Amino acid sequence: MKKNLISCKVDDTGHSIGKRYARTDEIGIPFGITVDFQTIDEKSVTLRELYTMKQLRVPLSDIDKVLVNLSQETESWEEVCKKYPAFASNEKEEEEK
Repeated sequence: MKKNLISCKVDDTGHSIGKRYARTDEIGIPFGITVDFQTIDEKSVTLRELYTMKQLRVPLSDIDKVLVNLSQETESWEEVCKKYPAFASNEKEEEEK
């Protein structure tokens, strides 16, 4: 990410994913990336957009390019949504962990 001049920070506080998303939403971070149990098996991450809160599964090999395109506005969120599968998590299940 940093080699593409994308500002990033790892949140390893141990809070539930829902609380982490809420904290980033409050300060207006436009996109969140979640590395989870599927990342190793599928070599993909979850990309979440602030305003729609929609989540997609994006291959690790594409994530930098997707974020650069979104931040430079050469590709819209709607266009990205057409390329990658939607991801629906069970937040209650995550909060119980």
